[in-house]
Amino acid sequence: MYAGLQWYSPRFVAIVLGIGAVGNLLYLQPFRYQTRLLFPLIGTLLLSLFSALWNQSSAILYLPSLIAINFGLSFGYSLWHPPSMVEVFARMRSEDLTREAVRYCRLVTGMWVIFFVFNTTIAGFTACCTSLEVWSLYNGLISYCVVGVLFTTELFYRYWRFRRYVGSPTDFLFKRIFPPKV
Repeated sequence: MYAGLQWYSPRFVAIVLGIGAVGNLLYLQPFRYQTRLLFPLIGTLLLSLFSALWNQSSAILYLPSLIAINFGLSFGYSLWHPPSMVEVFARMRSEDLTREAVRYCRLVTGMWVIFFVFNTTIAGFTACCTSLEVWSLYNGLISYCVVGVLFTTELFYRYWRFRRYVGSPTDFLFKRIFPPKV
């Protein structure tokens, strides 16, 4: 985004983003809870459309906030209308989840909702009140590092707690670190 806005018009960048959103919509494989994943893509498409029409970079800078809001709403909605979003992802790998695993998925979904609220706030602040460089640093690096730390921490904790191995690419490593319970 930083390079695009330095070298091209906001309209061009928005059109490229819109094409990417349409490509993602077309790429989605049909599955049971697909509609919950459509909200962020449709939001991206709409913001890109408005940005292209207005030809203003300020509108494009709110894209990370919009995505975080959409993910937060999708994850939050799934807490009131089960299954939780994390349970949906877990069932893509293995249909048979214990009640304890389902409760755990709800807790992790709640953790992600809290993260998305935090991320929406910071991303919105960087869009309205900081330079393009600060916006790029947070939205292009720091937020992804935070996501990586959250995901990795949860992954390690999940393997330590459940020690369930279902053929994931990381199973060979975690079986050595956290041997299956006897």
